Amino acid sequence: MINELVKEAKKGSKPAFEQLIIYYKNDLYNIARTRLMQIDDIEDAVQETIISAYQSIHKLRNIAKFKSWLITILINNCNYIYKQKKITCISFDSINGDNYLLQESKCDSNIEFDNLLNILDRDEKTVILLYYSEGYNSKEISKMLNINDSTIRNIISRAKNKIKGQLKEVNNYYG
Repeated sequence: MINELVKEAKKGSKPAFEQLIIYYKNDLYNIARTRLMQIDDIEDAVQETIISAYQSIHKLRNIAKFKSWLITILINNCNYIYKQKKITCISFDSINGDNYLLQESKCDSNIEFDNLLNILDRDEKTVILLYYSEGYNSKEISKMLNINDSTIRNIISRAKNKIKGQLKEVNNYYG
């Protein structure tokens, strides 16, 4: 079904493209949340990704890689926004605002998945989300993020150790 929608979208079908975006919008939003803190920035990144993808879908060579192509565009947009924000300003909202954690979450040992991700740095969050939530392997993530595959595996290992350490602390506190 997805491949058929991608084929139609490549031919210029707006309804097919809209269906694809509806299907992947939550994934895009969740990935952008790992890269950006402000809701406005997250929404801007997703919107820019949708526009860019629509304008360049005819360039997509392998329809089976649509989702990873879309995520790559998103990550590039997030990186651009992050760099712009980092250079131009730091606001009290960005320091104090954790409202993005109020979105839907997955639970592990009664701790919200998002809270566990919060102990990770930006790159670790993105890699863990792509690996566990989106199901990409380290080589696919490596291509998306333009980072060496062994580095991706190290990031996954380091992030897992941080999460395990956090879970141990919580279990010791409540146990």
